Amino acid sequence: MQKKADELTIEVVCTDLPGIRFAEYDPVYLGIQKAADVVEAVPGDTKRVVFRPVFRIGKQADGSPNFLGPFAQGTPQQRFFYLSWGVMHQDRRFEMFRRAKIHLSHLRWEQIQKAMSQGTPLRATLKLTGKKGDPLCASVKSPNIEWKL
Repeated sequence: MQKKADELTIEVVCTDLPGIRFAEYDPVYLGIQKAADVVEAVPGDTKRVVFRPVFRIGKQADGSPNFLGPFAQGTPQQRFFYLSWGVMHQDRRFEMFRRAKIHLSHLRWEQIQKAMSQGTPLRATLKLTGKKGDPLCASVKSPNIEWKL
């Protein structure tokens, strides 16, 4: 549920994770980047994981939405957040080896305001195994991501 009128939760539903091993990486984990840290990491063979980052929503000079807060990455004009793949060491230290970039700049005020007024998150559903069976990385595009209110 929403915390404040100026905040938007994005429910990030991750499916089709590629597994616990990839090349020389073992054990593979997936987490979400919050500022410079990766948090909420889960094993890469998890069937389904849901992250719920919260963004403050401001306005850019041109009136378009500006996603703010510790999950927001990039410039105000090209905001995104990262899902990070890495190895989880025995001491619980996460060592990243690749990231998936989830773009936000295509989201419009109508979608954002509807979600905030209803107190419901926007949902992004992602398939996280690449064409070669590897952990999906780089900018995630259709058909690997679907957005819904």
